[in-house]
Amino acid sequence: MSSGRDSAVLLLNLLVVLVFSSDQYEIANKILAKYNNGLIPTSTSKQPIQVYFSMELYQIISVNEPQQYLMLNAWIVERWTDHLLGWDPAKFGNVTEIMLPHHNIWLPDTTLYNSLVMKDDENRRLLHAKVTTLGEGNGAFIELLYPTIYKLSCLLNLRFFPFDVQSCRLLFGSWTFDNTKIDYFAFNETLSIGTTNCIENEGWNVLSTSVVRHENKYDCCPNNYTLLEFRLTIQRKPLYYIINLIIPTSIITFISIIGFFSTSSINEPREEKITLGITTLLSMSILIFMVSDKMPSTSSLFRSSKQGNIGNPPSKNLMNIARAANRFIRMEMPLIMKQAYAQKAREEKLRRQQIGRKQSLWTRVYKLAREQALRKDVQTSQNSSKFNDILTPEKLIDNGGKRCTINKDVTCISDSGIVAMVGGVATLASEDDDQDVSLLELETTPTPAMQRPTRLHKASTCGSFDSMLHAVQTDRR
Repeated sequence: MSSGRDSAVLLLNLLVVLVFSSDQYEIANKILAKYNNGLIPTSTSKQPIQVYFSMELYQIISVNEPQQYLMLNAWIVERWTDHLLGWDPAKFGNVTEIMLPHHNIWLPDTTLYNSLVMKDDENRRLLHAKVTTLGEGNGAFIELLYPTIYKLSCLLNLRFFPFDVQSCRLLFGSWTFDNTKIDYFAFNETLSIGTTNCIENEGWNVLSTSVVRHENKYDCCPNNYTLLEFRLTIQRKPLYYIINLIIPTSIITFISIIGFFSTSSINEPREEKITLGITTLLSMSILIFMVSDKMPSTSSLFRSSKQGNIGNPPSKNLMNIARAANRFIRMEMPLIMKQAYAQKAREEKLRRQQIGRKQSLWTRVYKLAREQALRKDVQTSQNSSKFNDILTPEKLIDNGGKRCTINKDVTCISDSGIVAMVGGVATLASEDDDQDVSLLELETTPTPAMQRPTRLHKASTCGSFDSMLHAVQTDRR
């Protein structure tokens, strides 16, 4: 019993399908019998055909910075009324809509004006238009839905790369018919480009969309042309460039600056600074070479004040502060480098002074002879008893404003060096070898028991000149 009922239901459904299919064939044959798909289906009132255009973004395929273009996958829906198509549903089994191949009916020549590829045959090869009747003599409402891949030119502003925000526009309109024949309108002005079914892109985020209707006048044509300007605003995801470009470059630059301002060694030149500078320069060159293919090619000016913090746009005040700091750094950096160079020159000069210049052979011979003569005169004066009778235990000598105390051993300790008393002659031995040693003559006060000692002059009591020269050469070795 149940099997017979199922068979009856199946036969009834098959009969409905056959009747419906036959009705569709009859409708298609009727409405297309005298239809010419090459002519625009204008009405008797001479009103333009109003085309309602909508766009659904499916995927951002690529953004090419060097060639300045955007490639995306979108779903397009065009709606209009064809006044030459239509039927009475009551005569065809109450069938109100049918699907027709796109090449059987007239289609508006909707064109993307800023497209880089004009061939769209591949996009429309599987298209079918949905035809809904408005009644016999009133025409039919046509809906044409098709997927497409657009490759459009987009001027990219890379001033704040990689924290940049790009805005690309898509201009749609008829290439052949002016607005007296075809007039375009946005199907939904609130939701200009749908992003409900959009696949997330690894490099870009969709921020906003908008649509504006324009009527443009061209010199070639007497009438205006209607254009729909869709604007797509996208923002780059900067994490990849921060990790692979900004952080390594910042570290290398910081190391270079530290090496430039580090102090030099006093005893000898610090060769590690040169090695560090060359190493950082090579590292920077290799890094730039590795990322050169991923960096955009543009003539825009790059500034250090970037827009965005890991993709989030900063406030206007923060951007103004960053620009002011950038200008200050560019003005002060040459002065800082000049001061650093002068400081380095002063340190190098001081280092060379502390090391000292090499003395000539005759200067070293003279100093050695003077030291030997002074040493022997001091020994002679210590063995002489007449100086002990003449000089008091402590006697002051005024040497050009400097006071000195002479002890019993006829030696004097002062700020300038050692003063030795030799036969009425006080000799000042300076500790600084670069300064000349002057002879200070001192006349003692005569006593009744002794005559005034004669004035002695400096004389070399050392050995022969050959022995002094040999001593100097031995000391140099």
